[in-house]
Amino acid sequence: MLAAIQPSLVLDGLEALRREVVPDLALQQPACDYARCVSIDAFWEHNLHLERRAVFVTPKDYLHWLRLQADPAASALNDISVKTIVPAAHSWMVPAANIAGLNGRSLKTRLKLSASEPPFLVFIFPVAKLRAVGVAVREPRGIDTVPARQVLWSPGDVSDERIDLDIPYDALGRIEWRP
Repeated sequence: MLAAIQPSLVLDGLEALRREVVPDLALQQPACDYARCVSIDAFWEHNLHLERRAVFVTPKDYLHWLRLQADPAASALNDISVKTIVPAAHSWMVPAANIAGLNGRSLKTRLKLSASEPPFLVFIFPVAKLRAVGVAVREPRGIDTVPARQVLWSPGDVSDERIDLDIPYDALGRIEWRP
């Protein structure tokens, strides 16, 4: 009943529970390279340097420009501006080897990216860099869906998925373009 009357109170309560529970969840050192798949819309919104973003009115404009580049991944890498490349709410990753060679459509299916369309940018985080900056991983829990308001997550949907807190730019090895 409360959810229908005051949904913001429910979300506030879930966020408070997340802040209480997450710090006590066991973390592990990464054992392999990890990858994070990012839509062009998400990259434009969260990673694109503000000066570059001012050049492109919409994510579609940026995508059009990327498609014209000889190396779209290198162009995107040059356009990153943030120190925290992946905020905790979006730090869902999979072992890079498990998605190696998959095109955009296959990534969408494999990673259950129902709200996004290819092409994708795939951030590759080498294990040595992850460890050097103190990134640790754990299996995601339902409570991890609260900050991003993910309503379609099911435990084990992407069985090799892991999550961390904020992931800094220094953990990034490269970006791959997956049309």
